Amino acid sequence: MIAKTSIGSDFHGAIHYGAGYHLDGTIIKGKAELLILNNIVSQDPKGIADEMQQEASYGRCKKPVWHTSLSWKPEEHPTREQIIVAANSYCQKMGADPTDHQIVVYQHHDQPHRHIHIYINRVPTDGGPALTTSHNYARNERICREISQELGFAKVERLKDGQLRHVMPNQLEAQQVVQLAIRKALKAKSNNPAEMERRLKEKGIECRYQLEGGRLKYSSYCYQGVAIKGQDVGFTAKQLQARLDKNMLMDENQKTKITGPVGKPKLKW
Repeated sequence: MIAKTSIGSDFHGAIHYGAGYHLDGTIIKGKAELLILNNIVSQDPKGIADEMQQEASYGRCKKPVWHTSLSWKPEEHPTREQIIVAANSYCQKMGADPTDHQIVVYQHHDQPHRHIHIYINRVPTDGGPALTTSHNYARNERICREISQELGFAKVERLKDGQLRHVMPNQLEAQQVVQLAIRKALKAKSNNPAEMERRLKEKGIECRYQLEGGRLKYSSYCYQGVAIKGQDVGFTAKQLQARLDKNMLMDENQKTKITGPVGKPKLKW
């Protein structure tokens, strides 16, 4: 397996190429297949690119487009599921946590060998630093070697919590809508399960939470009659509770800065 990475500034050209479009805007039938769509609601290339460009505008990174082509040898024949696992693993190992980055993966069918195109928004959705590009060549070699050894292309490894997950076609819309709604609620500083549930209900999403001592122990959701597990939208109950706790701590720290440690307004001299 070989990886080649390039960094750019425009998601529109990159995503349209990944989706199998000619320069004149016409689609190349049968060339591309969408495998993974993370933290994005749109399904069409323009909508996907617009969302990624918008998210990138919140950061100061001048080249937010990360594009990696991942190719297998002609004699290697990984299954579709193995390819998805490899893409998931690559993103994780490169530092693109799927809970904090927009990620799109297409498989191309215009060559005899298996190959995919991975697009990552270097600007994370949580407002943190941009994904580093240092030592990409060396990291690509190491990561490809690790993934090949881990998979062996003999069996499909079960996805770990927090990784990008492949869902059934009828769950795809629910996955994207719920995932985006959770992220927006976290950005709005939701800091407890009840607040999260209230915000998601406003978006037409039913939360099916199990609590223990006021803390999340299990999470699943239902959108337009389609049920989906918390782990399939990038947030296990444990991960979501950790993000809520983080918001709670930030809120408490902010209040302390404003009122002072004993709850009295700070005097200005």
